[in-house]
Amino acid sequence: MLRQYGVGRHRYETIRGRALPVGTVPVGSIFRHRRVGAARPGAYIVEAWLTRCYARADGSGRFNYLGRNGHLAQVRDLSNGRRALLADYIIMHALDS
Repeated sequence: MLRQYGVGRHRYETIRGRALPVGTVPVGSIFRHRRVGAARPGAYIVEAWLTRCYARADGSGRFNYLGRNGHLAQVRDLSNGRRALLADYIIMHALDS
């Protein structure tokens, strides 16, 4: 299991004597989700959590800004291998039901 630090939805876990926010949905979690227009729910696996990236010019002219608390996960459909982006609240709801 990979741990994601500094994520939006988190629990506190003590690691090396320090309380750190660790993500609640680990990479590698498998869940069932029903896509819009699909007849039945399909199985998905969480491959990665993506950091929000905004285009913002700094003083040097570069357009790069990484925001904290990104809520998008890259998931793979286990039936056909297609990748998609899903919000964390959809995954949390799927895991709770």
